[in-house]
Amino acid sequence: MLAVKIAWRNICKHRGKSLVIGVILFFGAVLMTVGNGIIAGMNRGLSENIVKLFTGDLVVISKQQEKDSVLLDVMGGKPLKVIKDYPQVKKYLGEQELIKEFLPVTAGLAFVLNGETESGNKMLLGVDIKRYLRFFPDSITIEEGRLLQPGERGILVSAQARRQDYKFRGYWLLPEGEELDQKKLPLPAKEQSAELLIKRELVLMGADAADSAVDIRVPIKGIIEYRALKKVWGLYNIIDIESYRETYSYVTGADSLVEISREGKDLLANEQLDQYFAGGNMFAEPGLIEEGFTLEDIQQETKKEITGYDLDAGAYNLVLLKLKDGGAAQVTLQKLNDFFRENRLEVRAVSWKDAIGTLGSMTALVKTALNVFIIFIFFVAIIVIMNTLSMTALERVSELAMMRAIGARKGFLRRMFILETAILSFLFGGLGIIIGIAVIYLLRLANITTTNEILQMVYGGEKLSPFYSWADFRFGVLQLGVVTLLAVLYPLRVVGKIIPLDAMSRE
Repeated sequence: MLAVKIAWRNICKHRGKSLVIGVILFFGAVLMTVGNGIIAGMNRGLSENIVKLFTGDLVVISKQQEKDSVLLDVMGGKPLKVIKDYPQVKKYLGEQELIKEFLPVTAGLAFVLNGETESGNKMLLGVDIKRYLRFFPDSITIEEGRLLQPGERGILVSAQARRQDYKFRGYWLLPEGEELDQKKLPLPAKEQSAELLIKRELVLMGADAADSAVDIRVPIKGIIEYRALKKVWGLYNIIDIESYRETYSYVTGADSLVEISREGKDLLANEQLDQYFAGGNMFAEPGLIEEGFTLEDIQQETKKEITGYDLDAGAYNLVLLKLKDGGAAQVTLQKLNDFFRENRLEVRAVSWKDAIGTLGSMTALVKTALNVFIIFIFFVAIIVIMNTLSMTALERVSELAMMRAIGARKGFLRRMFILETAILSFLFGGLGIIIGIAVIYLLRLANITTTNEILQMVYGGEKLSPFYSWADFRFGVLQLGVVTLLAVLYPLRVVGKIIPLDAMSRE
């Protein structure tokens, strides 16, 4: 108690030095608190905007896949490898307690065949729309048109992709049955709306290096907008899973029900049919190819809708996993890969950060930069406070030596010095933490947004939403305690070297 009273007296006596130390502690605490809040907000935002809206916690890919970056780095790369033995993988995933749910999808690049202007490409996400909306219920909103219906063929084009199509290829995409809305056109398109080329369907062909892809015509059902990170996720257009499979000549769910009749097999084996195709007269005359079969008959039969089949009987190249609350991603990742390896399944699991490739690396880089900034604040605060305390100790040698002369021990002086610094840290550092928390909530209320993709990595989304919890508060107090302790270590050595004779020599 005596040491506390003396420590407080010394703080009041040496107001100048105490104020300098206090101000450093105050601003250091403010910056550390705001920095921690931004990092926490970034982590939370990335979880909300990436994990919960697009990737899930883990992604299962083919073991033959060369790179883990399967979601955003496929624009110029090879098509993703198809997952083998999906039924077994599905069975195992369904038995895992830590896995909340999973969603099989197909993802990749498709060419857009276009006769009027330059051809382009589209990033496609092939899904069963019913399962997709259950897995990511808040990921997309409809800007025009409507959502796909379960089992329906069609594509949902992202608003970002539509703008890119107009910018580079000069046409405007509209959903089936929708009238042109002048308000939604870019300014150049409004000026030439009378001559504007409008498309309500796309002809797609899978970008397959093996040249096994085919082209299909897909109607545009709606224009969608992703809820967050629109420029990133806007690369992807959502297409029904069976249409995607057909563009790449993958096994479709309907293939398991297709049976070729005896007459059809005879027709395919007929030499007369080969001669018909070889002669270049495939569409020259719609007459009989063989008695009882016309070209119109074959075309009509291929249009028959096949229903009641299992979509999971077809091909997938990705499975997105969501873990239950509190599930350890790294532990589950290791457990899954161990099981896949032991049971010789041709798949492996990767983290969502690895799956998004460059974007994941950028988020890690930004987070590292923020942490380095906070460590730098730590270091500067420690050095400045340490120098100030050391100078204070040297200026008070006579006073401290006199205390030694009347019986005060080194431990008492050190304890007094620690208490002086602790009181300053509690008052000024505590005030800094409180002000920092206030700044965090003011930043949230300011509703600061950005379209810059680099800043979106800092924000964790399009809006700056720093976050501060009790865990962050405890961590901030611990940081402040560490700074105080490290800053006082060298001054304590200075105090420990003071002897009673120093009072006489200084005089």
